[in-house]
Amino acid sequence: MTNFELAITAGGDERIELKDNGLNKYFLNPNDADSILSRASCTCSPLSNDVKARVKAAFKVMTSNEATVEDIRIKQRYRMKALLQNSSSTDFNIFFAPSGSDLCYYPLLFSKILNGDKPIMSLITRPEELGTGSILANTGKYHADKTQVLEKVNKGESIRSGLDVDHILFPARSADGSVIDHKKKIYKAIDKYRASHAIIVNLVIGSKSGIEDSVSIIKDGPDDVTWVVDLCQMRARPKLFNELLAENCLLMITGSKFYQSPPFSGALLVPESYAEGIMKETINQEIVDGFDTVYSKYDIPPSYRKLREFFIPHENIGLTLRWEAAICETENLSKYTEREATFAISNWNRRLIDYFDTKDCFELLPDQDLTNNSILSVKIKGSNGYFDAEALKSLYEHLVTRGHEYQDRFKNLTIGQPVTYEEHAFVRFALGSTNVRELIESNHDMSNDFLLIDVLEKISKIIDSKLGQR
Repeated sequence: MTNFELAITAGGDERIELKDNGLNKYFLNPNDADSILSRASCTCSPLSNDVKARVKAAFKVMTSNEATVEDIRIKQRYRMKALLQNSSSTDFNIFFAPSGSDLCYYPLLFSKILNGDKPIMSLITRPEELGTGSILANTGKYHADKTQVLEKVNKGESIRSGLDVDHILFPARSADGSVIDHKKKIYKAIDKYRASHAIIVNLVIGSKSGIEDSVSIIKDGPDDVTWVVDLCQMRARPKLFNELLAENCLLMITGSKFYQSPPFSGALLVPESYAEGIMKETINQEIVDGFDTVYSKYDIPPSYRKLREFFIPHENIGLTLRWEAAICETENLSKYTEREATFAISNWNRRLIDYFDTKDCFELLPDQDLTNNSILSVKIKGSNGYFDAEALKSLYEHLVTRGHEYQDRFKNLTIGQPVTYEEHAFVRFALGSTNVRELIESNHDMSNDFLLIDVLEKISKIIDSKLGQR
């Protein structure tokens, strides 16, 4: 591989590295976007050909010393603000991180700065539908075997001694798949622990199946807790970002979901009003211990001069390139009107539901109206009931790796990976930004989506037959 191709899979944890077969854990090569039919839009997107030239240009200027990682990231922050802010919106700062899971350490760091040694209570909604490392990271533990700074850490071990984080999990769905409303339970937990703990409430707007916690939880709730909103899927309009920033929320985003950058890339949007409190406090090495094994100096905005002093100047070119891909794709979609994009997504959602209804082996999860229109979550039925997580994993791997009858048109087919809740599991069909643009340009041609469903139906019968032979 070229140095550029190696860089795309560097600068993170072991999940982004290629195996001996040249594929990552999602059975794809992030450098090969040719002839792929994808309705995945999760952390397994390859580098789009639409943005590759611009990303390569950023790589060239960084590796030829025409510009540093710091230079590129300063420009990226301006471009991201231009895409998300309106003229009257709350100003915000942007902190980078190698992945969405790595973003979860920032609220803990901020709590240590603002609240000293006060123990932390982390309330976490929809845990089954978050990134695989989010629970560990939210509780102050290493979520992987390495970081961008350290080649080896002990997964599951606290990132520092004395980091006291308790947590309560609020599951996404009941046994029948219905979405659970946790508003009252969250308020009850806040009342119970607010006197003894610094409370961080971790909500999600756009889980793996598109569940969206109500903004009313924040608006009706207390203002003496830290509200963190997981918007990592990036399936939201700028209006919502500005609304949440005005409520003093910390917003977690990634470029590797809806905007289909290769995995992984994270960023935390921090309202200026929140930042003022952090920068007024005295910061020393003891406060940042452990966090400096996760973040580098250049992840932190230049205006946070005191905080930056305690982090090493590690230049993460891979992360910078992955964000460059995501920002370029965001700019590509912004050339279309919001109305065009919204219609493409809602039309896709409606027509795909109708097509699923013609297939006996597929069953949509309940409460699709409570999830984002760009994701459809589907259970698969076999001869002896619904496929479990193991069966769906086999189905997913078969779809992505074993070929299909449309090889002359598509080298690879992929959907969203299986998700487990309770003892149940489902797969996802999801649109990303490039998919939306393609639908608009093709006058909303759905033939590829129907083809993908037909292929999955045939594979489900193969898997069902194998299950029956056990």
